[in-house]
Amino acid sequence: MHDLKVTSWQLFGHDRLYVNLPDGTAIGWADLGSGTITVLHPRYRDAVTDALARQVPDMPALGEAEPPRPAFAPPPVPRIPPLRRTRMRKGEGAVARVPEAEAAAPPAPGPRVPEQARPPRQEQTSEPRPEREQGARRQPSPVKQAQPRPEEQATGRTGPPELPALGPADDLAARRPGAMLREQLGESGAGTLVRVATGALRRQKEADPRRTALAGERRVGAELRRLMRHGWRVLHSVPLPDGTEIGHLLIGPGGVFAVHAEHHPQASVRIGDGTLRIGDGDPEPYALDDRFGAGRAQRVLEAYCTFPVPVGTVLVFTGVSSLDVVTTPPDVRILRERQVSALAPLNGVLTPTQVERVYDVARHREAWAGA
Repeated sequence: MHDLKVTSWQLFGHDRLYVNLPDGTAIGWADLGSGTITVLHPRYRDAVTDALARQVPDMPALGEAEPPRPAFAPPPVPRIPPLRRTRMRKGEGAVARVPEAEAAAPPAPGPRVPEQARPPRQEQTSEPRPEREQGARRQPSPVKQAQPRPEEQATGRTGPPELPALGPADDLAARRPGAMLREQLGESGAGTLVRVATGALRRQKEADPRRTALAGERRVGAELRRLMRHGWRVLHSVPLPDGTEIGHLLIGPGGVFAVHAEHHPQASVRIGDGTLRIGDGDPEPYALDDRFGAGRAQRVLEAYCTFPVPVGTVLVFTGVSSLDVVTTPPDVRILRERQVSALAPLNGVLTPTQVERVYDVARHREAWAGA
């Protein structure tokens, strides 16, 4: 397999060479620090080794399976005898030097205390102490335990919930950009023959805003697909239970982004201060905070992952003649369609293993049922 790609990854103290399939799927890596090769899929074992050898011809032979053992064995820890130099005597707090023979000998019994000077002893009873009192003696400062979530209390299970097996009907990876708009136009839009005849006769017809929006979704989807060669994953038209959808979900080493497309052909756009102005029109209110499903996506993904999954918002304007951005919230990016490639080098947020875990959760339709 000569179409494999080997990329270098240095983060969190690791120095690795990752081997990826043409679609960006990681199938193995070489850890240059420990000298081991990890193969995620056994059938790619020879392909991973060959790809690493072609990439770095002078690389020394790396071990497989387990990391190599250290070249030397640590010496056994010697048994330390009791301290014989000095001892702290109780009483005045002074440090006195005690002979070695006396230090090694067992402590001598203290002076006998008269019976009347001893504190009164409590009467021994056959009745056992309460469990709460015994527990308080064993654990004087108990640690506060985290309360289980409601769904964990209902199922009696801790940790993230498990999704059912992924079937073709529940796999969102096959959805195309603007899937919901395509369904709407297929039900209520003009048929194919009518559209062809209308174009052939050059009839003037009012443009359907859904077709304009679909054109933007297609153009943004094409730009996002270019990022897959850099280790990113893309989902389109992620359906939500309230009938809306997340236009595109971008998952990669730089985090997760809910991507929304705005198509305004040959128009000048100015956005900022919570308003949107198109051309010479009046500014209209345009909120950016959690408008395109970033917050809902973060709650869904973190419910099924054991690590934080930050989700940001990316607003992409397509077909515009100019774009003027005044101010935006810190977790919102506003780009033109050709600026989407600037997301490719982002990294340091998710490891390749975490990227695959988030992608496996996000592509499952059942995960979004409670979004």
